[in-house]
Formats: sequence, C-alpha cells, structure tokens
Amino acid sequence: MRILVMGAGAIGSVFGGFLARAGHQVTLVGRPPHMKTINKAGLEITGIWGDHTVRNLKALTTFPKENSFDIILLTVKSYQTAAAMEEIRALAGRTPVLSLQNGLGNIETIAETVGADRTLGGRVIFGAETPAPGTVRVTVIADAVAIGPVRESAFPFDRAEEIARSIDRAGIPCRAVRKIERFIWGKVLYNAALNAPAAVLGVNYGKLLESEAARGLMYDIIREAFAVADAEGIELDWETPEEYREILFSRLIPPTASHFPSMLRDIQRGKRTEIDALNGALAHRGETRGIPTPVNRTLTRLILYREEAGASPKHRLG
Repeated sequence: MRILVMGAGAIGSVFGGFLARAGHQVTLVGRPPHMKTINKAGLEITGIWGDHTVRNLKALTTFPKENSFDIILLTVKSYQTAAAMEEIRALAGRTPVLSLQNGLGNIETIAETVGADRTLGGRVIFGAETPAPGTVRVTVIADAVAIGPVRESAFPFDRAEEIARSIDRAGIPCRAVRKIERFIWGKVLYNAALNAPAAVLGVNYGKLLESEAARGLMYDIIREAFAVADAEGIELDWETPEEYREILFSRLIPPTASHFPSMLRDIQRGKRTEIDALNGALAHRGETRGIPTPVNRTLTRLILYREEAGASPKHRLG
C-alpha cells in the first residue's frame, strides 16, 4: 500500500516505520527536526518490539500537494484534526482516512469532511515516546489496535479487515471490529479517569490508586462518563460504572502504576493538551444532553488553567 502518515510523532512514526519495514510505500508528515533526521539517517525504533533502523521512508514537513496514497493514517493531536482535514479535503480521489488518535470527536470531524464512506476509526492502546529526533521507543502495549468503519454500511468491512491485516502483518497487533465507537469510548474512560487527575496533582497512576480521595474522584469521572455514553446510545463493554471501576483499580492501573500521563508532560513543556477531547468532551456532550458532569468540567477547567499558566496557546472549553 501507499500510505501517508499525517502527524508523525511517536505513534505515527511507529506505524509508519513498521509498515515501511513490511514493504509498504510510506510517507511521513511531521515536525522538522524529526523529519530531517529521518531523511538523513533513517528512523530508529527501539523498545518492546525490538530495535530497527528503517530507511525506506519519505519524510516531509509539509502536506503533499498530490494524492498518490491508498490510505491516510491520521495521528495528529485531537485539536489539530479539523485543520488537518482541511488539507486532506483538497486531495482528489477517494482515499480513506484512518484516525489513530485519542479522544472523542475525531472520527465525526473526519466523516463530516470527507464522508463516512472514507472514514475509519482506531483505538490505539500501546505507548510510544520520542526520546530524540529520528528515534521512537515503544514502551508498553495493553491490547491489539482495533480499527473499524465509522458506519459499516458506508465503508465495506472487508476493506477494514484488509487494512487491519496489513498492519498486523507489519508487526503491530491489529484487528478489525464492527463497532469501533465502543473501543474508542473504552479508551476515553481510561484516559479521562487517569490523565487529568494525575496531571493536576502531578503524580503517577499508582499514587492515584493509593489515595482514597483520588479513587473517589476517578469513580465520579467514570459515573459521569457512563451517564453521557448511555444518553448517546453507546454500548460499552461494562454494564455499570461500578464494574468498570473495579477493573480499572484491580487490573488496569497496577501494571502501569509508575506511568506519568503525557498530559502532565505536555503541561510541563508548555504545550497544549488534549483535555478538550477527553474530560472536556464528556462535559460538553453532557451539557448538550442535559447530563450533569461537574467533575469532568471542573477538571477540564483546572487543566486549561495549568496550560495558560504554562504559556501554552489558550483555547476555550466548548
């Protein structure tokens, strides 16, 4: 396949690197220091999936003007989705776009721009970081990547399966699913319950679990999220917030107890976070449907304050 990775930071570079190793024609679009190093010396991939140097990559700092791609992988931050889709809209053809992003709202923005018949959603639940330009490290994996149509009747499921097989054969565990929204919401539950509290308090996930007050805060986030999901008709993998709370506390947090959220790193570096697509999205959707979400809204405002205090670009809660 001819593949364009739009927003090739850590996650996008891992996808692009492994797909290129498997023989696909991959073009990355990302920040200049990372892209220039890749063009000069190749992409270094390290971590739990082994050490690899990938040289058969094309790395760009600006969006290509022509469409010669079979699929576009979108790995930009959630607040960059609309701008990225405006660039993608200008491409001729019927190239599908696969969102491999965090949070709510991305697949809806893609579908509104290019149509549901060109839109795939993805749930990525492995971790990666960029220690230096030209290098990415895969740090942890909790489950296979899940991809699926935003609306099955619009995008053929067998095509989604074909794309998933290509990713899986490249060395990134991946499978196609028919209801991608429940997988995306499952990750939002995890991120919303952990990232904002840990970022506000400046602690790792394990410290949250040790505190009765923090456990109560996480449970409040979960209860509000379940209420919003129910109002939107989303089928979650857990019947009650209590069931998910027990799984989160007993199975999901302990293996990642020493992990600090990327949201905290973004704040420390003066960068914008993805809070608007996580707790902020839950608060906004709850308000739209008359569901009270005071905990998620308060956490969103606290993160926005920390962003402003860190001199990152200001943005408003939707």
